[in-house]
Amino acid sequence: MKIKLIKNIAKEQQENQVFIRNGITFKKHPNKEDCWIYHGRMPISSCWIYFYDGSIQIENVIVGNPTERNHGFGKLMISDMRQAFPFQKIWVDTWNCTRPFWKKMVQCGYVDEIANDYSWPCINTTCMTCHENRNVPRRRVFQ
Repeated sequence: MKIKLIKNIAKEQQENQVFIRNGITFKKHPNKEDCWIYHGRMPISSCWIYFYDGSIQIENVIVGNPTERNHGFGKLMISDMRQAFPFQKIWVDTWNCTRPFWKKMVQCGYVDEIANDYSWPCINTTCMTCHENRNVPRRRVFQ
């Protein structure tokens, strides 16, 4: 029983690797290499960051509750990223429906670059911004 407990504690410590940068805490992603999760604004919002050759890519930005969107929570979270990494290049790839938000983040100076300059529809097939030609709100049923 004691050996099992020690193994569980060691596994938990390995999974709970964290680093703190300018007062901002990031937790190591359990499955992805060079990926760190920012939960500093939870339960409202979170995001992932990747390190690439001295630059930072922000991914998986989520403001969980749709009623809390357009209230500045995402902007606060992205400003935390700039506070944590004031001198690194911060960049994103963006879907069509999120491009206005990211353009605003570039204008505010929180993000340095939107890497993709082409149309990229999101994976949500009910999103009318990205999938404007869709005339039914759900997936078609094939028989």
